[in-house]
Amino acid sequence: MRIRVLLAGLLLFASTASAFAAGPYVGVAGGVSIIHDSDDTAPGYYDATIAYDTGYGFNLSAGYNFDGFRLEGEYGYKAADIKDISGYSYSGADASFNSFMVNGYYDIKTNSAVTPFIGAGLGLIYGELNDNGYTVDDTVPGYQLIAGVGFDLNKNVTLDVSYRLQGAATDFEKDGEKISYLSSNVYAGIRYKF
Repeated sequence: MRIRVLLAGLLLFASTASAFAAGPYVGVAGGVSIIHDSDDTAPGYYDATIAYDTGYGFNLSAGYNFDGFRLEGEYGYKAADIKDISGYSYSGADASFNSFMVNGYYDIKTNSAVTPFIGAGLGLIYGELNDNGYTVDDTVPGYQLIAGVGFDLNKNVTLDVSYRLQGAATDFEKDGEKISYLSSNVYAGIRYKF
């Protein structure tokens, strides 16, 4: 009888521990954003390349941890100054990108406080390039690929470091002008699990 009670207690503890591993969370992250050179084309007029200075970005997220798989909604912002367009220096020209993504992550369990993860996201990206008053802005489908590692500081708080490759599935377009978008982002962040 005591063995049955002990086994029942162990099963209850195991199911409770698994439930504690799952749950909702919120997060914030930020860091360096490197906007890759963009193709800037206007058929019949010009074909140029836009180069950017190193910029910055941040993300706000909320999701649910299913104990090994995470699903989240994410808002992201990235900004950088435009360095030149096909060799001509510019001052006052800049670009910003607002992204609205749904991300899925797979956490690679290591039975330690360190958890590598990989992920991917799909959503929308609103891009705005301002060249001293002339603006190209558009909303297009976007994607991102993510890899990183999380460090559990305690049962509720995780510090993570990640690399994100984010791109637009189609060019931003206005009045026949088309501009491509791809960025590499290195972020550090905090996740809080309820």
